[in-house]
Amino acid sequence: MNQKQTKSAMVGPRQFQWQGGGWFGCVIGGSAWLVPMSAILALNGQPMLALVPSGCCVLTILVGLALWHIRDRVRPFRALIGMLMLFSITTPFAWFTVATNATADSLLLLNWPQSIAITAMVALICPTIAIWFCFLEYFHHGTSKRANQDV
Repeated sequence: MNQKQTKSAMVGPRQFQWQGGGWFGCVIGGSAWLVPMSAILALNGQPMLALVPSGCCVLTILVGLALWHIRDRVRPFRALIGMLMLFSITTPFAWFTVATNATADSLLLLNWPQSIAITAMVALICPTIAIWFCFLEYFHHGTSKRANQDV
């Protein structure tokens, strides 16, 4: 009678809680754009450069899976901020590495933007989201999940 017990996710004290759809939406959504970038670079004769976005993609997915696996020991908000900090490193790293090392043909195939505003957005989007989530978690005056469970 070996019964596999389901993991009970750690409950966060405030707004953010573990939820499969939200978690994997974050992980996959934040890294999915790296897959076609890697494929285009590899198919356009730059397989070594394609390793950068594909490596960043694999790293983020593995960290996301690892955090999900230990969700019974990690608070959901800390895990989310950890993922956002990882994205804050991998996203600009992949972006700037490709922007500075890809051939003109590859950049054309990638439909690479020439706007400095887009480049700035790439560097700032994940830290901005993390700051917004901190505001929601610590300063939002709505009721928390735990407060609702205690009633």
